Amino acid sequence: MKLQQLKYLIAIRDHNLNVSVASDALFTSQPGVSKQIGLLESELGVRIFERRGKHLHRITPVGEEIIKCAEAMLNIESKIKAISREYLDPTVGTLNIHTTHTIARYLLPKSVTYFTKKYPKISFHLHPVMSASKEQISKGYSDFSIVAHEIGFDKELIALPAYLWTLSLVVPQDHPLAKVKKPTLEQLCHYPILSYESGATGRQVQDEVFQAAGLTPSYYMTVMDAGVIKRYVELGFGIGIISSLVANDIDTPGLVSINLEHLFKPCPAQLCFSKSILLQNYMYDFISSFSPHLTKEVIQSVMQQPSQARIDELLAGVELPIY
Repeated sequence: MKLQQLKYLIAIRDHNLNVSVASDALFTSQPGVSKQIGLLESELGVRIFERRGKHLHRITPVGEEIIKCAEAMLNIESKIKAISREYLDPTVGTLNIHTTHTIARYLLPKSVTYFTKKYPKISFHLHPVMSASKEQISKGYSDFSIVAHEIGFDKELIALPAYLWTLSLVVPQDHPLAKVKKPTLEQLCHYPILSYESGATGRQVQDEVFQAAGLTPSYYMTVMDAGVIKRYVELGFGIGIISSLVANDIDTPGLVSINLEHLFKPCPAQLCFSKSILLQNYMYDFISSFSPHLTKEVIQSVMQQPSQARIDELLAGVELPIY
């Protein structure tokens, strides 16, 4: 049995049993992956995958158990390598972060600049957050994930409060609301609104407030990217309600931004990582550079807590940055 074979198992599982796609992700050949899986099954004497013709149909019950053990073994391998790297040279390594476009553009540059200057021998990689961001972290694709919402409970992850972000109104300079310092909900409802898609954190906050007030706003256009919303506001499609980080960017001089914190409560953002990760000193350093309240001592205390509820209790009252 080889660790490489176990990596192939995980990759196939993670790519919906598509060996071709898994092979591409592993930068190897499909025949090579298929051969190694066949050799592993022969060695173990069991079928890990049920096949239909030339395609994998599903994971067998024993295969599920084998893959769980494979993940545990690969986590141990990763920890052993991390311990060795830390011993040989604590300034060498890799940092993989999954995050959103907005966070990468507006909040991370200061931390990245600091980090890359202090640790020039550590390669730094930013990846886009996908819908399966929990899996990206727990399965080792990412060291950290920084997301503009609460991810909910996951027994394999630790989720820490990173900061709070507010919503702002964006309108053209000649719009009737451009000079209104504190627009009301009723005023917002008079115009077609461009904002985030239903279910997104920034949209949920809006929906709750409008519903509580008995109002039904007209969402003319919904988009996930705040920059796109700004562009369509500029073209005259309506008023925009987006993250203040993007709204306050001066890249669109024809627009005016008005903070709506008097109407909508700030939204939480979280920094998440797997409970199985072996945090290196440079990782602690990066976290505290991004969220100063998350010091090494705080994080180590958090990792000793038995539940997310105890973590939340420990961090209750911590003053978070607001953007």
